[in-house]
Amino acid sequence: MKPEMQFLRRHTGGWAVVFLLCAGLLCAGLATAQDVPSRFGKTLLRSYELPADSLDAYNLAMHSPEDQRAKMLAAIPPWTGSEFRTANGGSPYTLVIKILGAAADSDDISARWQLNWGATAGVMPPLGEPGARKGEPIQLALASEPALLEDGRLISPSVSLVRLNNLRLERVRLEVWSGAGETSWLDVLMDWWKLPATAAVWVALFFYWRRDRHKTAADVGQPDGSAPPGTPRGRAEKSGDGPAEK
Repeated sequence: MKPEMQFLRRHTGGWAVVFLLCAGLLCAGLATAQDVPSRFGKTLLRSYELPADSLDAYNLAMHSPEDQRAKMLAAIPPWTGSEFRTANGGSPYTLVIKILGAAADSDDISARWQLNWGATAGVMPPLGEPGARKGEPIQLALASEPALLEDGRLISPSVSLVRLNNLRLERVRLEVWSGAGETSWLDVLMDWWKLPATAAVWVALFFYWRRDRHKTAADVGQPDGSAPPGTPRGRAEKSGDGPAEK
């Protein structure tokens, strides 16, 4: 039997296990790198539009005198979206506010939203856009801090504006995302260690195959009972084997 066939017969099971392990590492790396549909979360649960009457009320408050603005904003009822049920393992949840508008004057833009996940208070960072020009189109996206909500709860997200300066609202879209958002480039890079690890396994197997193949070939090519190649020939010292002494 050829050395290659003997090697394959002896190591078929081991090769199959190693191949499956390498394939699993590769697929895991690719799946992790691709399973990130949005930087806000994994699944878009709800999408809402802030109604026109709410936009009109906020814009009216924004154009009011500064000493009356906070009071007018507080008088506007919070907007509440349709409820959804939190799923098992769905946390964290993130609310994203996407704003289309324009600068009312040549000045800085600032806004502050208040968020509630039903009875649980959420955290929205302040919004700011320095040095806007009058009439300049403004497009901003603001994401809440991810919230850990109990599984199986019915949640109705609600938002309200508590501060609005120099921004005329034209359209406000709200999105509810579940799951962790996309990871940073460093996290993705660290997860791709599986690819060089797979390559290292295959390189090690290649050198192991070469060594074992040469060893198998030497064993097959050596006749039974013969000395290994390179072994010095023994001297015939048995009595009667050498020339007769005179």
